[in-house]
Amino acid sequence: MMVMSKLYNLNTRSIDFILAYPQDEIKTNIYLFPPAGVMMNTGGQDLVLKLKKNLYGLKDAGRTWWEHLASGLKEMGFKQCEADQ
Repeated sequence: MMVMSKLYNLNTRSIDFILAYPQDEIKTNIYLFPPAGVMMNTGGQDLVLKLKKNLYGLKDAGRTWWEHLASGLKEMGFKQCEADQ
């Protein structure tokens, strides 16, 4: 892409998606124990937490974020090239 922008004298910009993964809904049920040091009043019962959003480092986080991004771009009228399908 950078070569094409140079050849055709196009302006380019880059974007750093710092919080991209946590913005996407998770598609599977993932449960985890609370981190050490987190105190919750559970009445003596064991507690597990269910994730609602993706976390960086989860197995499917990158793929689900890419699907979310691709669908949003398609809604705006962009077309996906065959190499990315």
